Amino acid sequence: MKRLRQLVAGAAAALRSSMTAQITLAITVVSVLLVAGSGLYIARITSEELREGGDVVMLANLAILRDDLEAAHFDLDHASHDIVNRIEVQLGSLHVALLDPGRNVIAASDWFEVPVAALPTHALAIDELPSGITHRKVRLLQQRLGPLAEQWTAPDGRVFRVLLAEIPVPPAFAGARRGPLLAALALEVTQAHEVVVRGGKVVLVTLVASALAAGLLGMLIARRIVVVARRLGTAASRISANALGERLALADTPSELHESALAFNRMLDRLEAAFKRLSQFSSDLAHDLRTPINNLLGEAQVALSRPRCADEYRQVLESAVEDYERISRLIENMLFLARAEDPQASIRCEWIDLSLAAERVRAYFEPLAEDHGVGLECRPGAAAVAAPHRVWADKTLLVRALGNLISNALRYAPRGSTVTVTASPQADGACLIEVSNQGPPIPADEQARIFDRLYRIDSSRVGSASGSGLGLAIVKSIMELHGGSASVASAPGTPTTFGLWFPAPAARA
Repeated sequence: MKRLRQLVAGAAAALRSSMTAQITLAITVVSVLLVAGSGLYIARITSEELREGGDVVMLANLAILRDDLEAAHFDLDHASHDIVNRIEVQLGSLHVALLDPGRNVIAASDWFEVPVAALPTHALAIDELPSGITHRKVRLLQQRLGPLAEQWTAPDGRVFRVLLAEIPVPPAFAGARRGPLLAALALEVTQAHEVVVRGGKVVLVTLVASALAAGLLGMLIARRIVVVARRLGTAASRISANALGERLALADTPSELHESALAFNRMLDRLEAAFKRLSQFSSDLAHDLRTPINNLLGEAQVALSRPRCADEYRQVLESAVEDYERISRLIENMLFLARAEDPQASIRCEWIDLSLAAERVRAYFEPLAEDHGVGLECRPGAAAVAAPHRVWADKTLLVRALGNLISNALRYAPRGSTVTVTASPQADGACLIEVSNQGPPIPADEQARIFDRLYRIDSSRVGSASGSGLGLAIVKSIMELHGGSASVASAPGTPTTFGLWFPAPAARA
């Protein structure tokens, strides 16, 4: 018993873990139920029709028997044997017997074999018989009186439908007899019974064949259904750093799984793009770290090549400070970007006065602007006339994003030009802050990638010592934390403008 329970539990676990098994079982069960249900229904209808046909024959002959008795004036002493045999001669499968109220046999046809004890308990009153016996009238009679006949099987296996009816004897013909006559009719239905049995065997064979066929068909259908899922797994197993171009073919994908396959391909597109960015990022990061580390290593090796005085060692350390600071800024920026990508990262937004924030940033960058020979101007935008001069943002992150854009603009602005910071708050609380300079235009194909990490337009990395290539990536991350966006617009003959879009508080919620 324990072994059986273990087998059942194992089969249930295998069924739960296999889509093919579940689909196959479902199709098989449905097919078996349909075949079994239809077979049983047909067998039941056939059996009922055969029984009703037998009852129609017996009731019709019962009416004839009553008429014959009336014609013979119920003279059972002389005519009873001829009367019961006449029906048997006309219909060899129907046998008749006449009994007295005490169920003693008065007369029986030659082939009547049913024992008295096997006769039905209750007798049908012949007055209940309708005129013109039909299947419909027999069904109505059965609904009103219940089963009209019973089944009896002889010792040799023959099957009979047995009916017992009560025939009243008119007083004029009663004579010395007391009470009505009992008429027993036995119709042999062995052949009809065999038809029903053979039909049941056919249904059983059909049921087994349909179960096997449905199981095989269900397995084929299930495998056809899950083939796309298997292709997903196969494609996923082939994906590696050297095979990110793997995609699912959509032409032979079922329409129900088309969206899943398309979503999988899109995921692979994003994965491939992210991997390429990561590879480029790793290469750029290694380059940016290698330069200052090589400088430090070279200076240290030169300093240690021979004994030196304290002033020389001091000069080496002072020279190394700049490289240390650059490495420190790079690591700090990388940590900021990593924290910004954390889904749990949170910011503290508040209403910030744009005039105060702009003045703070201008005062901080004004000395740097003077060193570059560039002017720095902060002013309100044209759309800010009717709206409060404020923005809903995190103060620290706002200053950092704006500072990165201004620092970048000062680096590329030509001497004698002006870097302009424009703030345009909207009536609903949204705000657009733009930083413009007169520097060289950014090619259109580069503008989409300019906010990527460590991406520089100058492929020769000229000026890489002064920047880490993370400033604009940090700006993008800050704006994403605010639910906004960072943009750039640049074309020959027009200023290069970087925009920070801060959505309204209601839109962020």
